[in-house]
Amino acid sequence: MTTKNAIRYINDNEAQVTKAFAKNASIFGTDEFKQWREYLTYYPNAKMVTKKIKTNPDKVNITKNMTYENMAAFIREQDDAEAVMAEFQKQINLSKVKANPYRAVLAWFKKKYSDVNDYMDFFEELAAKNAAENDMFAVPTAANL
Repeated sequence: MTTKNAIRYINDNEAQVTKAFAKNASIFGTDEFKQWREYLTYYPNAKMVTKKIKTNPDKVNITKNMTYENMAAFIREQDDAEAVMAEFQKQINLSKVKANPYRAVLAWFKKKYSDVNDYMDFFEELAAKNAAENDMFAVPTAANL
């Protein structure tokens, strides 16, 4: 299943292809393999080059680890946990008719807890606590006993 323009000519020594094309071109008998062999008849010294996707190094992924389970764990730690947990379950049920249920629940959660840093801090502390509990080389302290 190749696209018509799977190989983009850069110069006589380089051809730009997708990662999927490069992977499939290495498998004997595939359409990509045949297409690459045909390309090599015109440019025998050509090498495949995959396009590098530019990423923003400053971007912070604020939805990282925002699973339903983690949202529920965060809600359970709040003062009004019982009422909010009922509302959370209601939002999950209402979202099932949406095109992307998770995004609907996530939007509600972010609106409810607009300071996402609290959420991130909570799970960083939880991860540190779990790491300390599971560290077999940790020295027990009075607080851990």
